Amino acid sequence: MIKSSTALCLTITLLLTFLTACGPSNEIRLLAVAPPKVSVLPRPNAPSVAVVQLKDERNEQGAIGERRDGSSFTTSANATLWVSHALADQLATHGLQVSYATSIEQAKRGNPDFIVWGKLTRLWLKETSATNLETKLEAVINLGTIDRRIMYEPNKVAESRGGLPSSSAAEELLRDSMVDLVEPMAEKLAKIIWNKRSTSQVSEKK
Repeated sequence: MIKSSTALCLTITLLLTFLTACGPSNEIRLLAVAPPKVSVLPRPNAPSVAVVQLKDERNEQGAIGERRDGSSFTTSANATLWVSHALADQLATHGLQVSYATSIEQAKRGNPDFIVWGKLTRLWLKETSATNLETKLEAVINLGTIDRRIMYEPNKVAESRGGLPSSSAAEELLRDSMVDLVEPMAEKLAKIIWNKRSTSQVSEKK
């Protein structure tokens, strides 16, 4: 009986050691989103939309998360660039003419019909246990024309995932959470933009 208990304790110890050793690395890659299987071209007479790189207003700009041991998850990638390009790509799937700008001033020089800008306020990955990870992403998005704002909306997503710990699992969860943040934003923005275009065309005919 003592031997069985000793063997069980040894097995549990080895398992915990294995889980810790196989956990995600502190350095996290920000994975690109796979392009759509079918390319979407701009519709005829589609509105032009300039997406401006989001401003980085996160409180923890030196890190993107926290491990159980108190150390930080970090990345060498540009977090706002990552989210901004994903948002631009998602908007393009709605048949819009989408361009990218690094500043409002640059966007205005292209004289687009609409401009999308905003700020990234949270991008956080947390290792809550040996087999569980959580993410929190928050962004504020604006839609407007060159001379006025049409929409202001905070957006957030929080997700968790269990399983065997690894760097790829952490990176995939962060990417999937980012997609779940930008996809609804892009859908709402596209709906407003197309409605504005339709309303404008009706007014012109009158």
